[in-house]
Amino acid sequence: MEHSLTIEEDSRGRLARLSDAVSRMRGGRRMDPDRMQLIGGGVLAGLGIVAILIGWYGAANTGFEFEQTPYLISGGILGLALCFLGGFVYFAYWVTRLVRESRTQADRMADILDQIAVTLDGAEPMGRRSTSRRPAIAGAGTEFVATKGGTFFHRPDCPVVAGRKNVRTVTSRTSNLDPCRICDPLGTSA
Repeated sequence: MEHSLTIEEDSRGRLARLSDAVSRMRGGRRMDPDRMQLIGGGVLAGLGIVAILIGWYGAANTGFEFEQTPYLISGGILGLALCFLGGFVYFAYWVTRLVRESRTQADRMADILDQIAVTLDGAEPMGRRSTSRRPAIAGAGTEFVATKGGTFFHRPDCPVVAGRKNVRTVTSRTSNLDPCRICDPLGTSA
């Protein structure tokens, strides 16, 4: 009985491996265009060198000039054309890679500059600034407070304003107030 269980488990394992292999074959690994350019450029340049060597060998092993001309044309010129074509494809690969890297660096630089602006100004990053600095009241029962001369609005249970007597109620018409970073009255950091 034990023996039949191991055979059954072994067949299930083989079936799972076979199924996995078939699914990988169906989906197939798709080569990205950059890698295809890199490989294509190398193959074309290699074929060009082989064609030049075959042309040289054929022309070197014959003593008649009329027999050397076809080797020069088919081997030498074709080989030279393949080498140039391979070089251009390889060059296109590197240019594509350089453009992609420069775009990535530009995006990273923009993010770093936004972080610097936030740090220096205490403002939101460019392009993401809100047009109004008024508190958005979530519902009718929500009430926020602020100190008399404060620039932040808080929930009433915030440790900054809890127990203070000089607080005022904040409405949606109150402007130039930022949400408190401690109590997070709008719940944006969740």
